[in-house]
Amino acid sequence: KHYGTRWMVAMIDVFGIASGVLGEVNPMQDAVLRRCTGSITEDDGAVTTTYEDIPVQIEVQATAGGDLQLLQNIAQQQDARIVYMRSATHALNRPLQTGGDVLIFEGGEWLVTQVLEQWGSEDWCKLAVTRQIPGNQASN
Repeated sequence: KHYGTRWMVAMIDVFGIASGVLGEVNPMQDAVLRRCTGSITEDDGAVTTTYEDIPVQIEVQATAGGDLQLLQNIAQQQDARIVYMRSATHALNRPLQTGGDVLIFEGGEWLVTQVLEQWGSEDWCKLAVTRQIPGNQASN
């Protein structure tokens, strides 16, 4: 059933309410979303991915049982976290040529390996991220 635009205007900001309550126990932290903007091919043929750095606020949680089931195709010995944040981001999708976004927090680079939930284009999302070995990533 279509509820019309009045329903959209009256939607409750669930993420805002939840993060306010959870902030007492697990506060939001500053991070940088390194959003993939494409790639360039160097004169020697090497391809370098380019990024745009965007400051964001995130909530980081340990990977729990239900999330581990969602990540069953990813090796479990890696350092993984669950991140909630306002904004849309993308895991790597080669056919659509999107993704490869990285979050920078806790002194490391974390690749967005899977978007577990996303509500709207800029509302909030739940991400699975995996710690990366720092490399050469150009930002614009």
